[in-house]
Amino acid sequence: MKIFNRYYSAFDLLLLFGDITVILLATWPGIVPQYVVTVHGDAGWLVGLMRGSVMAVLIVLSFYYSDLYAIDQTLSTREMLLRLMSGFGLFCLIVGGTTALIPELGSRKVYLGEAILIGMGLSVWRIGFMHRLKRAKIHAKVLIIGTQTIGKLVAEQLCRQKSLGMKVVGFIGPRAGQVTLSYGNPVRVTLPVSPRHHTLGVVEREGITRILIGSMESCSDFPAQELVTLRLRGIKIEDCHSFYERLMSKIAVADLQPGWIVLSQGFRRTRWILFTKRGIDMLAAGLGLIISAPIVLLTALAIRLESPGAVLYRQERVGQSERTFTLYKFRSMQDNAEEGVGPVWAARNDPRVTRVGKIIRKLRIDEIPQMFNVLRGDMSFVGPRPERPIFVSALKEKIPYYHLRHLAKPGITGWAQVSYSYGNSETDAIEKLQYDLYYIKNISPLFDLQIIFETAKIVLLGRGAQ
Repeated sequence: MKIFNRYYSAFDLLLLFGDITVILLATWPGIVPQYVVTVHGDAGWLVGLMRGSVMAVLIVLSFYYSDLYAIDQTLSTREMLLRLMSGFGLFCLIVGGTTALIPELGSRKVYLGEAILIGMGLSVWRIGFMHRLKRAKIHAKVLIIGTQTIGKLVAEQLCRQKSLGMKVVGFIGPRAGQVTLSYGNPVRVTLPVSPRHHTLGVVEREGITRILIGSMESCSDFPAQELVTLRLRGIKIEDCHSFYERLMSKIAVADLQPGWIVLSQGFRRTRWILFTKRGIDMLAAGLGLIISAPIVLLTALAIRLESPGAVLYRQERVGQSERTFTLYKFRSMQDNAEEGVGPVWAARNDPRVTRVGKIIRKLRIDEIPQMFNVLRGDMSFVGPRPERPIFVSALKEKIPYYHLRHLAKPGITGWAQVSYSYGNSETDAIEKLQYDLYYIKNISPLFDLQIIFETAKIVLLGRGAQ
């Protein structure tokens, strides 16, 4: 199911609605009659339902920020309970602080009783859910046409995400053989490759219910007539790139043909989308500068006191339509850090980074001045991260479709930033490009708001900075 430009499995939705149900049951007015009768009388059930809904929202947010909605079948019961304690502890701190500041919200004793019931209920529910997830049954058998890279990527991902209940039975290729997949290294699995004239036989023998096509343009001896027959029999057929996009919320550039981009839905840039997006940019950047004003002053003072040099760092970057602009950041490295080495990507534990620089990079404070770039129109609040001209020239030569990321304004944050860790290599650039293409294809104001929300989580948890 697609919600706000992102696809979710049935297990994702089941986990969320299961949590909400447990919370509402634990806070049901009949469980706390003293609160219902003495405080709110006959309307107690309605008040209790409203309080339960508020608590459900707070717990879901706390669990989200504790990564309790990132389904992971390899998670042990102990690790799951530790995460649960972390998320529930955050919720208790929020509720405790709120009731201390606003006593009218209700009795602390009642909140304590409800918290115990919610904690016990969620622990039992989560353990049961993880047990069920690990025993998820196979409900779809998949056959992949072609042995190109994109087909192997899909197969490896389906091996990882067993909760989807989809099993790759094998491949159809130019000749009989085998394909070895590697996922969760060193875990490997070998799948058979059958020749084209065995397509119908493999489908009937294995009970195939879904067929994925790697690439019709580059697949020799493509079984077109066999696929027509199977489609008329009701077998679901889909190309691997569209399936991978739904599965991973990114667009694979491996074996990607121009025809897929031309014919695929999305890549819409209506006036309404651009107007609303610009409104979000102005509002987010304006509020961001006002709220962060004290932090800006303290940061500028700390940079000035620690090392000589300018407080702000100016650097040429490539923006929309490959036009260059000057990007502003707080200086986090020693002054003239590139003397003698030239332009290079930042590395982990980069010796050029100052002590203050390490802190402001970790908290993303160094990027606050870019809000001026947003107000000027050089950047958007959400979009692909702008790169330096020297890197762009090199990456365009090596990575197909890299130039497409310049169709949108660059951003302070983006889908690649919230979905992938900091990158400082060509491989990382390819990975981030795939997320950038997904963003450009599905660009919308709601998607921007979702990314801003995800960014807040990453900043608070101090992830991905370098």
